[in-house]
Amino acid sequence: MKRVMVLWDGAADEPQEALGNKTPLEAADIVQLHRLAKEGTLGWTRTILEGLPVQPEVAAMETFGYDSQLFYTGRGAFRALGADVPLGLRDVAFTLAFLATDGEKITETEVELSHDELRALMELLQEKLGDNRFRFVPLKAQRHVLLWHEGFSQLHCEPPDELKGEPITQHLPKGDNEGVIQQLIYDALELLEKHEINRKRVDEGKPPANLIWLYEPGVMPKLPSLRLVAGMIRADAVTDHIPMRGLCIAAGIRPHRPPTVDLDNLSEGYERLANFVNDLIPDTDLLIVHIREADKASHSRDPELKVFTLQRFAEIFLPRLLDAVQVYDDVRVLLICTHKSNSATGKHVQGEVPFLFLPRKGASKADEFHEEAAKTVGVKVDRACELARWLLDIQTPISLC
Repeated sequence: MKRVMVLWDGAADEPQEALGNKTPLEAADIVQLHRLAKEGTLGWTRTILEGLPVQPEVAAMETFGYDSQLFYTGRGAFRALGADVPLGLRDVAFTLAFLATDGEKITETEVELSHDELRALMELLQEKLGDNRFRFVPLKAQRHVLLWHEGFSQLHCEPPDELKGEPITQHLPKGDNEGVIQQLIYDALELLEKHEINRKRVDEGKPPANLIWLYEPGVMPKLPSLRLVAGMIRADAVTDHIPMRGLCIAAGIRPHRPPTVDLDNLSEGYERLANFVNDLIPDTDLLIVHIREADKASHSRDPELKVFTLQRFAEIFLPRLLDAVQVYDDVRVLLICTHKSNSATGKHVQGEVPFLFLPRKGASKADEFHEEAAKTVGVKVDRACELARWLLDIQTPISLC
């Protein structure tokens, strides 16, 4: 058997004025996907349930078949697991970001630092503030991890995205043992303000990285192994997204880091990715492929670029993938948009999304692949976890029982 799940990160969208009030999927020339919509089953489903953050790993957990409201334990934990950071059963993992402040208000929420600057600041924090309770873990990214041993995860921690110009004190973490985390933030501020990196940045007219922001607290997830639930299958995933890798590790799925796909050279990038993915197919039963370029284009607030990424995916990567699996007798393919990403605002958006299942399952009248077609003539599936039953013949949602 061969099962393929393609997680099309942020491909769904809302109508954009720049595209004549069409969504990027409606505006894109994706005849390959329109043809597949006629051959298979186009549908409309929820990947993000009420109360959960609109993030790709949350959507993926639900699509894998899990009860995401039961098993999602906070993004910090999945970030730690995905970066191969050991996470104890009594640890709380936070996402750590560097912001800028004038001492009272948050003056910048996106402080771009070099790898050397980031490592130096994280090493300073670990040296001065790290102890048997706190561990500062630098990642090869702009977001990092703070581990709080025997900490408290019942904290309300605001993400930094909308906090520019806001007073620090009004948005600090609130809840169990809030004073400990708040004091840590202020202790870090005192250290970072004096560091030569930040003094130099201020002299150069750049925002200092003098405020750590701790959010997305999470504890070790306890997911039943998907490969066991599905009957001792071999399951592999291709993703370079750190929290998504963490989800795969927690679910017993072997993650693989793909070759880089550059938005400036999508054709070559998708060719390399197709070669990489197709080499994995013979040795696995379930292959999960995470495609991120549409979401990246959305975060760039560029609807036209998003259209271009959708077209290149449909023209180059998808046909190569389908050609590689069609030689097998028992093949099922699920292509699903993880969530909506608004390409005008750059933000993730709550809402139902389209999916495509091959071979056809039940009646389907669709002849195009996009949000409106899925909503009006597609098959309605209440929760994406039900699609794991279609793909893997398992009982869903997967729960603790």
